[in-house]
Amino acid sequence: MNTLSPFDILADTYDADFTTSSIGLLQRERVWHYLSKLLATMGEGLRILEINCGTGEDAIKLASLGHTVIATDASKAMIEKANLKNNRSVDFQACSFNNLKDQFKQQQFDLVFSNFGGLNCIDRKAMEALGNDLTQLLKPAGKLFFVVLSDCCIWELFYFGLRAKFKTAFRRFKASTPFKIGNNILPVYYYSPKGLRKILSRSYKPECSFPVGLFIPPSYLQERYNTRPQQLNRLARWENKFGRRALSRFADHYCSIFTKHTSA
Repeated sequence: MNTLSPFDILADTYDADFTTSSIGLLQRERVWHYLSKLLATMGEGLRILEINCGTGEDAIKLASLGHTVIATDASKAMIEKANLKNNRSVDFQACSFNNLKDQFKQQQFDLVFSNFGGLNCIDRKAMEALGNDLTQLLKPAGKLFFVVLSDCCIWELFYFGLRAKFKTAFRRFKASTPFKIGNNILPVYYYSPKGLRKILSRSYKPECSFPVGLFIPPSYLQERYNTRPQQLNRLARWENKFGRRALSRFADHYCSIFTKHTSA
């Protein structure tokens, strides 16, 4: 049963904050740099399940490449926004993480995709349960492509540390950090690439991780860079040049790719 999501409140401004903003565009471009490489190895006409799809930007692009896409979000308001963009190329459905296994139990997918930190809304136990549920929806050797907020963002350490806002600078080091949405307080959980691999290791083989937002700043700094487009473009070039796998933990987000164990 789907209930109202606290993220319904964010639906009206989500695209302005994360989709069409210059920082949002650059971070999404990095995700697609890595996602496109994976898709190229998997072939054409894939069946893809996107979870926490937001307003559907990635799902619509995936469908435009010839893939069959079902995109879900716990927020009905986000799904409504996504359908306003949709030309019927994507099947958008309201569905929480807990309901995925039951809602799609008759279907099998080549890839499950999650972008920009939706998975940081669940704790370690729920992450492990989600991973187990998704094995039932994935084809043999199916893949996960997860984009997760890291637990050690260099940007936050330096930006807030230099301003003596040490509580904010070190918030990702805690077990969880409260995030206020309207009248709701939601915990946010941060994961290192190694920690995420350990959680999912029973059912999945980890393939690789890549940084997203090592030099490109977090989206909440957009206002600061509205008048600094050249500086932001320089940071993006540095990201392209120096964004190495080994530095994934220190970025704002990172992409992690997993392959379902044949025995799962």
